This record gives sequence, C-alpha cells and structure tokens, in this order.
Amino acid sequence: MMLHRAVMVSKARVDLGVGALNGDLGSILACCMKTSTDGHMTGALIWDRGWFLEVLEGRRDALEDFWQSIANDPRHADPQRLELVPLSKRDYQTWSVGTPRRGRANHTLLQSLRSHVPTAGEVRTHVRTVIATGLVAESPPLVCAAGA
Repeated sequence: MMLHRAVMVSKARVDLGVGALNGDLGSILACCMKTSTDGHMTGALIWDRGWFLEVLEGRRDALEDFWQSIANDPRHADPQRLELVPLSKRDYQTWSVGTPRRGRANHTLLQSLRSHVPTAGEVRTHVRTVIATGLVAESPPLVCAAGA
C-alpha cells in the first residue's frame, strides 16, 4: 500500500471568530478528526483569516474520499487540491488542528490567497509553522504498520 500526501486550501463559509468552536467550525473539526483517524490519515488542518489549509498523509483512496467530501461541502468555498504525491514515509504522526496565535500569522501568504493560489510547499510550511505555535487539538499518535 503506497502512502500519499495531499495539500488542500479552501475559503471558509462558516464563522471563524470568537466562539466559533461551538458552531460549524467545531463540527467541521470534529468530523475531520474522526475521518482522519478512522482512515489512518495524519497531518494538520489550520484555519487562518477566513481560510482552511490542510496537509494530509495516508492511502490514496482515503485522501481521494476526503477530498470529495470537502469539494461537496457547502461550508467550503473554492476548494483547491494543490498536491497529491506519493511519499516514502510520513512527516506527521498525529492529526492536528490549530490557528495562529495573534501576531504570528504569515500575512503575506494569506493575503496572496486573495489573488493567486500558493504553492503546495508554501502551504505545507505555513501549516507546520501554525501548528508549532498555535496547536488547538491533536489526535493520539498513529500506530500502524510501516508505510501504512
């Protein structure tokens, strides 16, 4: 079974402000965590200035199913898959979610989303930076056979 990585961005059509975790945002995050852990996917999802950015690793079929659910979810506008590539090993051992702490966001990347699509590498770097400083929740580490 070959391991793949997907990088996705979408504009949020839900409230991301104060208290949003008690509404649609919380529902999205809970659903993503369940789907990711049930599908043996690792990675990270962040929300930042009206955008969702996600890096996922797992089986190609699980990533494709997840992508279809995002593409058909009315809570996401203009979803874009920037990358779907094979991997030799996972970069993430958990599935995490986060949002930047005040003053730490890469405003250049988020501002550029209004006029052009960033590269998958730019999104991966931004997601990793935000998770390192603004972790909100994390699944237990994924325990599975090598390469799965």
